[in-house]
Amino acid sequence: MIRIYAIIPLILLSGTTFVALGQSANSLDDVPRFVRNDSVPQCESPRENFIEIENTRVRFVEAGTGPVVVLIHGNAGSVDDFDFRSLGLLCRDHRAIAIDRPGHGKSDRPSGTTANLQYQTRLLRETLVRLGVTKPVLVGHSWGGALALAYAVDYPNELSALVLLAPAAYADGGPDEFRRAILKTPVVGDATLAVGRLLFGKHMLKKELEKAFYPDSVPEDYLQQASSSWLHHSQLRAILEDEWSLDKDLGRISKHYHDIRIPVVVVTGDHDKVVSAKDNAYRLKTAIAQAQLIELKNTGHQVPQTHPESIYNALNLVPKSSAGLRESSR
Repeated sequence: MIRIYAIIPLILLSGTTFVALGQSANSLDDVPRFVRNDSVPQCESPRENFIEIENTRVRFVEAGTGPVVVLIHGNAGSVDDFDFRSLGLLCRDHRAIAIDRPGHGKSDRPSGTTANLQYQTRLLRETLVRLGVTKPVLVGHSWGGALALAYAVDYPNELSALVLLAPAAYADGGPDEFRRAILKTPVVGDATLAVGRLLFGKHMLKKELEKAFYPDSVPEDYLQQASSSWLHHSQLRAILEDEWSLDKDLGRISKHYHDIRIPVVVVTGDHDKVVSAKDNAYRLKTAIAQAQLIELKNTGHQVPQTHPESIYNALNLVPKSSAGLRESSR
């Protein structure tokens, strides 16, 4: 999870002058960049689609045919987190579906409803039901790992397996109450977001991405994409709301990890500076008896970008019979 809420204290020092910010055009207006695999017909191009659930538009991109693998991005992020090589690998023998969480990418954030982890779990389930998907494997990165775990806790009989990439599994304190109060105050909150984006956003985003990709460098195209999309007012607010609400929900679901009975593969980097492997991945391995752990050497937090092959390798560790991979909806 990229700690974008770190801009808030700096913004307060700059005053609360509201600056109106227009939304610039960005690469998210197009289908994500995709590694073509012309030797496999179903991998020639992804398909971008939208579905409306509870008056909320949900965007998803899919490619390939076969057992269903659902990819859930972190915070911040979008389906584009899986566009570099992940989909190109998975679509050879899976139907890979990447979904924008509420308020991220091109998915709407609901109005009048708190889009906390519990809500997003229910929305994901209803999306998969509408798509006719049964018994998928959920692949969750960071915040998306928390969503995958919540799904397994709340709907224990509806998944085949979990693959968790640098998952946020346990409460870590999160942003303090003062920062939460600032963003919950409508006028000050909007001013805070606007001024922060103008004065500090891109500079601090680059620093946070450098931390997330460490020890790898940040790809220039990824930095440009994040700068042009994550710092829009609506998406920045979604990022911050997701961040401040997560700890409470993790406190609830983490009490039930020991009840998860499906196969679980946890993938973590040994140099993760964003989500502590010791406090999350390793602790999760102990909590879930059948969980398998893969530690990637010289790897940081951004596993989907730096080691997309690890998703494919993790899926190969899931027993096809117990995971129901041969029976997943196509």
